[in-house]
Amino acid sequence: MSAITILGLGPGSPALLTRQAWEVLSQAPEIWVRTAQHPTLEGLPASVQVHAFDDLYERLPSFPQVYEAIVERVLHLGKRPQGVIYAVPGHPYVAEATAPEIVRRARQEGIPVHLVEGLSFLEPVFTALGVDPFPRLSLEDALTLGGLHVPDFPPDSPALITQIYDRHTASEVKLTLSAVYPDEHPVKLVHAAGTE
Repeated sequence: MSAITILGLGPGSPALLTRQAWEVLSQAPEIWVRTAQHPTLEGLPASVQVHAFDDLYERLPSFPQVYEAIVERVLHLGKRPQGVIYAVPGHPYVAEATAPEIVRRARQEGIPVHLVEGLSFLEPVFTALGVDPFPRLSLEDALTLGGLHVPDFPPDSPALITQIYDRHTASEVKLTLSAVYPDEHPVKLVHAAGTE
């Protein structure tokens, strides 16, 4: 039956897959992943054929164009008699542009959608930092923050800035933060949380 299953792969360690995700993956002949650059894939059952959308990242000039192309392909695959399992890093609704749009569009087109939640990257980051995010943590996306003149969160509030994936993005974020913080303001860098 035509359907789309969107599955969260967790933050990186196969040990952090949910039981539900493992059961779905154990029975799947194939899955489609947003990117093959995710350590959880190494721990999948050998019987699962993995297809990735990495070619779109290489071919298209911007993330919005990549995400739109992925959405279109997943919707097309979901219309097949066997449907599609689309797996994303972390949780389908945490820092993930494609999953919410696939759900919205699939519902418009009458394609059933099943969500399999995954542990997001946030929990391992909080563990690595030894902090409880409540009550005041601001969650910020580096790509958005780097385009601002000043941060859009209170300067006395702790902030978790995600997706600093290259030097250019780090530089843009630093320029924005320097509008309100001195150069020697302490920061902590967390890399690859949840991958071990």
